[in-house]
Amino acid sequence: MKSLLQKLLLSSLLIILLPIALAMLWSSNTLSALLERRFVENSTAQGEQVRLLLNEKRETATGLVHWIAEMPGVRENLVRNNRRELFQDLLPLVGSVEMDSIEIIGADGSVFLRVHDPSRYGDRPSLASDVQGLLQGIRDLANYGVEERDGKAYLRAAETIEEERILGVVSAGYSLNSDFLRRLQRIAGDRVTITIGNRIYSAGGTSDRGNQLPAGTLVDKVSAQDVQWHRDGSSPSLEVRLPLETDRGREGVISVFFSTKELSGATVALQKALFTVALVGIGFAFSISWVLSRRLTRPLQELARATEQVTAGNYAGEVGIGSKDEIGSLAASFNRMLHELRKSKDEVESYRAELERKFAERGEELVETEKKRAAMAHMIAHDLKNPLLGIKKTLERLEQAATEPDGKSTKKTLQELVSAGDLVIGMVNEMLDLYRSDFGELPLSLTPFPIDEAIQTSLRILGPELEEKELHVHRSSEPDRISVVADKRRLTRLITNLLSNAIKFSPAHGRITISTARAVDKAEGIPHILLRVEDQGAGLPEQDLGKIFDLFYSRDQGKTETGTGLGLPYCRLVAEAHGGKIWAESRDSGGLAVSLVLPTNVEAESGIHAP
Repeated sequence: MKSLLQKLLLSSLLIILLPIALAMLWSSNTLSALLERRFVENSTAQGEQVRLLLNEKRETATGLVHWIAEMPGVRENLVRNNRRELFQDLLPLVGSVEMDSIEIIGADGSVFLRVHDPSRYGDRPSLASDVQGLLQGIRDLANYGVEERDGKAYLRAAETIEEERILGVVSAGYSLNSDFLRRLQRIAGDRVTITIGNRIYSAGGTSDRGNQLPAGTLVDKVSAQDVQWHRDGSSPSLEVRLPLETDRGREGVISVFFSTKELSGATVALQKALFTVALVGIGFAFSISWVLSRRLTRPLQELARATEQVTAGNYAGEVGIGSKDEIGSLAASFNRMLHELRKSKDEVESYRAELERKFAERGEELVETEKKRAAMAHMIAHDLKNPLLGIKKTLERLEQAATEPDGKSTKKTLQELVSAGDLVIGMVNEMLDLYRSDFGELPLSLTPFPIDEAIQTSLRILGPELEEKELHVHRSSEPDRISVVADKRRLTRLITNLLSNAIKFSPAHGRITISTARAVDKAEGIPHILLRVEDQGAGLPEQDLGKIFDLFYSRDQGKTETGTGLGLPYCRLVAEAHGGKIWAESRDSGGLAVSLVLPTNVEAESGIHAP
């Protein structure tokens, strides 16, 4: 198996690596050519900036001499030989024009007026050949050309001042000195030289051309714009050559040398990038080769492993081979055999699991039924305790009042006994209904009635307990008469449970507050009735407020007898059956407050208080 894997891996690598190598070779040559082309384009554009600056200087000089030659005062002062007034006229030019020299040369060849650098060349300068020929009447004057003085080259503009004859020549020029060439280098971004005749002018000084420039840089061989690579030497560069054009024709060559250091750096970066791509490609090729080789050898390994599992009695694993060749057909036959064996085993396991599930469900149903029966028994005992205790207290009071002649007291006591008996019978019937419905939806008998009647009935039932602890009940209602559509018997029982808890946990001589009010839900805009029972007991911690409505929850109040935890859960059951809600909260001044909200039926309730 290993030998087969190695052979497949090697063959895949060869197949994948060969196109990658060819693609890298082509990319390297193409990208290098693109970099060189882009470098030449950028360098040529920068070299063009040098020519533009020279053209600007030429236009400045030509325009200056034309302006001076056309000034009326210049001709008059030349005729009158008045240097003082002419100098005053041209004085504003001093320092305002970037010219190295501005001269007005008389017809005799002497300097009539020099504005810049008055100490150079004296009053009888060595005139340019075209100026000499002009004054001698043997040749024309070039408006713009190269002038050499004392081994220094100037680019000069000139124009004659004429009337009936030539009165003089206006000349303005700038020197190809180091400062000017440095300025050109700042514009071009690299070294600039200007070749005129046999001399080379650069920022480092002037020298003979000699062998410094390679062959082919002669003035007559330079095209409109030419480039040449200098790859030999310690600092390879690209030379952009521009012809220096004047009115006399092509008089020199402007050479801008651009260092190829940046280009070399970009080429090295390109080579590094290609090398990185090569490494990534090799890794990627190896990964693909490994995956392909493993896909070819893995089916055989899976068949061998599945055979060992069947031998050990494990029928769960199948051979996951999706190929359609001979190995795939063998794997499909093997999987069908496993399927038949597993099917027989699964039928047995399924039958056993079904029996266990049904047994567990039946056990849970029995446990749940037992819990409901126990809860029902506790609820019946709890709910019957309060009215029976009221009956007992009433009988004791009746026994004490048996000898009294007052019939009204006896009648009142008998009425309390009848009310308590009716409530006990209603509770028993209610418990039977709940038990028969198996705690399903609570059946309601809705009728409209004043809610004050349910409160009065509950207070009458719990009257003996109130008298025993000498508790004061404070009632309030807003408005005074509030009616509700509800199951009167169940609502009375709910209020009785709330008052019973308030009595149980209130201190002796304390006060219980019962308030009723109409309100509107701010969120939904639905009118409702709010009933609130407050006591002055010890209250409850914040974390226990949400638990008191849970079944069998009982709060520990020290010496106070705890309940069975069935009263408040029943209150919540009744509130939710009416579409309302109930909650508890601790009072700031101490004690517990339980609030009940019931929805209102305005049409049904409006008929209760009708005249």
